[in-house]
Amino acid sequence: MKQFNSIKVALCLALALSSVTSFAKEQRPNILLIVAEDMSAKVGAFGDTVAKTPVLDELAKSSVRYPNTFTTAGVCAPSRTSLITGVHQITVGGQHMRTRSFKASNYRAVPAPDVKAFPELLRKSGYYTYVSSKLDYQFSNTSPHTGPFTIWNYEGKKPTWRGREKDQPFFGMYHLDITHESQLFPKKSTKNKKSGLVKNWITPERVVIPAYYPDTQLIREGIALHYNNIHAMDTQVGKLLAELKKDGLSDNTIVIWTTDHGDSLPRGKREVYDSGLKVPMIIHWPDKYRPSKTVNGSIDSQLLSFVDIAPSILAMANINTPAYIQGKARIPNNNATNKIAKREYIYASKDRLDEFPFRERAVRNNKFKYIKNYLPNKPGATHLAYRDQMILMQDLWREFEAGRMNKQQAFWFNNRPGEELYDIINDPEEVNNLAEKVEYQQQLNIMRNALKEWQSHVDDLSDRPEIELANEFWPNGQQPITAKPSIYLDESGLIAIKGNTQGSSIGYQTSNLNKKGKWITSKIRVYNQPFAVEKGMKIIAKAVRYGYKTSEKTIRIF
Repeated sequence: MKQFNSIKVALCLALALSSVTSFAKEQRPNILLIVAEDMSAKVGAFGDTVAKTPVLDELAKSSVRYPNTFTTAGVCAPSRTSLITGVHQITVGGQHMRTRSFKASNYRAVPAPDVKAFPELLRKSGYYTYVSSKLDYQFSNTSPHTGPFTIWNYEGKKPTWRGREKDQPFFGMYHLDITHESQLFPKKSTKNKKSGLVKNWITPERVVIPAYYPDTQLIREGIALHYNNIHAMDTQVGKLLAELKKDGLSDNTIVIWTTDHGDSLPRGKREVYDSGLKVPMIIHWPDKYRPSKTVNGSIDSQLLSFVDIAPSILAMANINTPAYIQGKARIPNNNATNKIAKREYIYASKDRLDEFPFRERAVRNNKFKYIKNYLPNKPGATHLAYRDQMILMQDLWREFEAGRMNKQQAFWFNNRPGEELYDIINDPEEVNNLAEKVEYQQQLNIMRNALKEWQSHVDDLSDRPEIELANEFWPNGQQPITAKPSIYLDESGLIAIKGNTQGSSIGYQTSNLNKKGKWITSKIRVYNQPFAVEKGMKIIAKAVRYGYKTSEKTIRIF
């Protein structure tokens, strides 16, 4: 009995120490991250006069808009890799689209041992974390339950904050795919219209044709369809916010809305032009959490990268930024302890797309964009079977092959140079390459050096052949298996769990016999620190290293 009393005392002490923070658990905000897919700033609140987005426009009035937010890639899986980890995809091996589509060998990315998805860090600190049905961060597949089980409390088609414990703060991540590229394909777009999900709110004659497209009826119709999908997404956001209000959570929840990369349209998606990287972001702060100098309806024009989102969200929850994260908590926050300098540059990458090899690196400041093509003299446009299902893309091919495109429109289809430089103030659509102009050589060198400086600090795994990476991550195409964790009593008599694969995350359950002799087992918790044991308690633990298979269970009864 004395032993168990001492254990209870130790438990109380451990719990007391773990709760000593400058921001008490019950005061921490709920956080919703809503991510629309494949969409640039086609939102009224960001100045688009064609867009029909009443919900987002109204949200913006009580929020801060970030018009200079940039993803690290122009395509979903690499971009989501950096979003979820705060580390550039080229550093963790998630740069190719996708790892699973590599023909030479089967593999997934295996990040460095210390790299964790930021929702796992939130979960370890006491948050209830959940996600809708899409994962897609290169050390998982796209569907639920294909990635590390320690990241989310819940993942699936019906995500909700309602599964949490009383007064437990939550982090929820929603993916709205109605704006995805695939929704522009005939089969899906027809289905959406028949169901009433998407209607012809925006007509083709209203849209503005970018300089890199010829003006044809089919292209106008494709752009209009994209706008109409955006309106449908806007409606979905409204329903989600209404649920939040219905449950009385609006005053305690920070809402972040953004997109996973630029437009689903050709020469946007997959590219490192602004049309592929520049995304809108809105952050709504409830009054009690709004930073002191933040004004509703304001615009923060600083440069932000997707690697800045993870540390910024962690700061909202009063969690320090781990050393491995390459971004900074640059979103103003009353919980941030240090004033962080604003960015001078953002950086992005483009690598293999399906079966087509690419390697491009981009750096951008407020005035210029520089693109380094490591595989020059090949077209930017390729016959990607997936993208070619789009009627708009089919029409672009016809226009190009018929010779009906001007120089700016044909540039993406022709062999591209080794370097590109754009004046993004005077040429926001990036159609006039200045790299060979004498008067821009000084600026070209500045941007070259900025790219080299960044590359010297991030380990660009594309310096190595993909087959070499694949064999390192998954030798001979076989997914490594995480070793079973060890469960033991530490020197204080508390239960400790140790991973036996470097960098593995551990999840565990406790189980006790009830009066009827039936085991009552808890939900899975992420192991954080030793905890107290009760006599007869069963501990069930398993571990996972990101990119590896989950271990078998270790079970001990005390």
